[in-house]
Amino acid sequence: MTQAKPRFTSFDEYLAHADETEGLFELFNGELIAVPPESGENTKVAVFLLLQFVALVGYRRVRPHGLELEVRGEPKNRFPDLTVLRPGQDAQLQ
Repeated sequence: MTQAKPRFTSFDEYLAHADETEGLFELFNGELIAVPPESGENTKVAVFLLLQFVALVGYRRVRPHGLELEVRGEPKNRFPDLTVLRPGQDAQLQ
């Protein structure tokens, strides 16, 4: 028996479903696409940038992983390796 892949008409609908899935997925054209794991080189670059940005703006404004962002275009979401928040945005994420 074939199971149909879910289709999503909104980012909020995707977020509600994403809580039930394991791993990282992007929403592309209404369908879930699995995101491959990071390479070791990518992780090294992200850690280097993390340390540089923390020294510049402080640890409260730098977020490694953990944030899922809605973006325009396709795919509809991103999982950035590193996010530098604007002043005050850290309080909004509490």
